[in-house]
Amino acid sequence: MLKTRLRSAALVLLLVSNGAGAASVPDYPFVHVTGSSFQAVVPDIASLDFEIVVPDADPAAARAVLEARVGEVRDLARQLGIEAGDVVVREVRQGIRKDERAANGAPVYELRCDVHINVRNVANWAALAGGLLGKANLDGFASAFDRSDMDTIHDELVTQAIQDARRQADVMAAAGGRRVGGLMGATPETLKNLSTAMGLERAEFLRGGGADRARAQDVDREQLLAVPALKLRQPVDVIFRLENLPRRTR
Repeated sequence: MLKTRLRSAALVLLLVSNGAGAASVPDYPFVHVTGSSFQAVVPDIASLDFEIVVPDADPAAARAVLEARVGEVRDLARQLGIEAGDVVVREVRQGIRKDERAANGAPVYELRCDVHINVRNVANWAALAGGLLGKANLDGFASAFDRSDMDTIHDELVTQAIQDARRQADVMAAAGGRRVGGLMGATPETLKNLSTAMGLERAEFLRGGGADRARAQDVDREQLLAVPALKLRQPVDVIFRLENLPRRTR
């Protein structure tokens, strides 16, 4: 932070001395600062992604097992009050396992599908994740957490970041014998989620992006069942006009 402030102060001095000498910068004295804000909030919504993977020499038998697992997942979700539309089972894919053969030499088929569950009440999270983790044929677990009022939180963070920028600008302007005038420009950077959950961050959760998933045997049960706080940071680049201090009258 200290280095950032020193660089900003140097920029102010350069621009004040050069005035309109550079066409790429405003033709008035100004100060450019980067403000930031931080909040740690408890999520109220989440999502859970995993795969159902069933190998068998008989594709029909594999299909029957896969459908049974899907039924078990839907039953658990229904018991927790999760609506049917929030359990999304994507297209079943069939392939042949390379370098693996059945006892009679026949190929081993593999059926798999992706399951995505929206959890609109995180109070159900532990029961859902705990009820699925360890079940046969379930793998590739990934979790993500968010807030249903994230737009409001984002607006608050932007406001706080601009206030932080003004505080910094006031210090630098006073050191140079000036005062801060109007806000002439502001550009918020992308909201940063400093917390992660099983490899997924908020941006990927909202956009439906993927990430390396944890295999069932590698999942830390306590980590998967926990609901972590969302640590949010909002940076903002701001330009303020610099004004001369009013002259004292005798």
